[in-house]
Amino acid sequence: MTPLWVAKHQYYVPSVFMSFFGFTSDPNRNSLHDNQLKTEINNIRGQLQKSDYKTRYVVVLLSDKTILEAPDIEERLATIRRATGLDPKNSLFFLPPNTSRVELSSFVHSVMSALQPLCVEYYRDLTKHARRKKGRGQIPPPTAPPTKGTSQTLSNQGWGVRYDFKLGTLAEFRQEMDAAQRHYGFALDTLFGPDGVFETTASWSPRWDETRLLADTIALRSVRCQLWNNLPTSAVQTWLHYRAKMRDLVDRRGKGSANYGWEAWESRWAKIMAQLIQRAELPIFTIIDPIRGADALLERANMLFSPAERAFPVGERLSPWNLLHHAGYWLKLSAGHATRRRVLAEDIPEEDRTPPGFSPATQVAHRYGTYDHYLVPEPHVEHPLSGNEGFDHCSEIVDTLNQSVSEYYARGQQRMVDQLSLDAAKSLIHARRYGEALSFLRPLWEGMSWRKEKWWALVSEVTWALHECANRVQDPETAVVTEWELLSKGMEPRNKHTRLFNESVLPHADWLQF
Repeated sequence: MTPLWVAKHQYYVPSVFMSFFGFTSDPNRNSLHDNQLKTEINNIRGQLQKSDYKTRYVVVLLSDKTILEAPDIEERLATIRRATGLDPKNSLFFLPPNTSRVELSSFVHSVMSALQPLCVEYYRDLTKHARRKKGRGQIPPPTAPPTKGTSQTLSNQGWGVRYDFKLGTLAEFRQEMDAAQRHYGFALDTLFGPDGVFETTASWSPRWDETRLLADTIALRSVRCQLWNNLPTSAVQTWLHYRAKMRDLVDRRGKGSANYGWEAWESRWAKIMAQLIQRAELPIFTIIDPIRGADALLERANMLFSPAERAFPVGERLSPWNLLHHAGYWLKLSAGHATRRRVLAEDIPEEDRTPPGFSPATQVAHRYGTYDHYLVPEPHVEHPLSGNEGFDHCSEIVDTLNQSVSEYYARGQQRMVDQLSLDAAKSLIHARRYGEALSFLRPLWEGMSWRKEKWWALVSEVTWALHECANRVQDPETAVVTEWELLSKGMEPRNKHTRLFNESVLPHADWLQF
């Protein structure tokens, strides 16, 4: 099974195909117009009936007159219904002109209500077909030679996973999320079981990465079902359990989790969780107004995390990471893993960063057995040699931190906004992009709350970083202002990048004019 199966049913083969036609009321052209309308409707309906799918055909007629203005419309509609075989209850709809916004919304709602049973019945028929195929006593041969990109011979476990995934997807189309989650759970149990697909597939085989991709897809769909059912804590625990299970599998049978490939997967997995939360649009995370202060928690406005659902006993102590936090928290996790990915990539030996065409075969084989290439580039692209183009770690980290900053800022978490801005500037400095780092550090240095709160270590770190960037880009004003602040008593370097302030530091240098 390839992604084409999901794309086919989600984008290309609809349960209902709807056409909109203009419906004129010109007495001199009524007959000709109605005949053309019947011909077009019957042609489209005939094409749909020739396909292997039972797609329902629906027609909406957009009239230029109401029935009161043209009484013959009812008779014309009856003639069209008889000639086309459309059901007036759920296949043929009439929309009069000059419809107000409220009336139009009501019309759309009535059409969707009439079509929903048809859609559910369509996917229920597909579910019955998939269940019959899953229950076959023997697995049929592939429909094409078992080569790359075509059908391949499946084991009993693989056959079961295939149709559990299909049954779960079809249940999602019917919006029966409990059934979908149950089928997804069966599929994951089969993949990770003692005799499952992962345990019977060699980690060097291309099928291993394909199975990992399928498992990731099933897991995120299961999390999405729980968010749909308003089970936030269960969704987080599913996310955590799957991550731990995948890490154990990679450590046991894969290439381990101490490489840039695993950190890239961790970063992507956290970002997917953030995207699921954003698309779910959970009411508890709705931003009403940027409320700041102690009243935010009392009014339950702009909540930072979602309380546990009723399935968990009242008073049960749950770790903070078992609760569903807003998307900014998950984006922050993603950026942290992306930073560790960059660190591990920079530790790759130079001989492994040589393009395959310029490396001996033994070195290429060693590289293939050492580094995990699942959804990430090979070492010579991950961290290329000087003069070659490769993956832009800095942009990945900064973009993710910027998305996280917007989420934290909307909820009034200014300290975290400052911290993430500093992290973004550090990443840019590491990449020697001093001009961009200056654009982060200057507003942070001017408006950070760490001075008032006397968090001198952080104030020192920001000031030294800003001073260094100002010298690099030759910004004399910023260089002089930061130099003046750095002349405070007690400015001793704590390490290579950070200096320590004491309480005698000047609070600010705004009085300097240039």
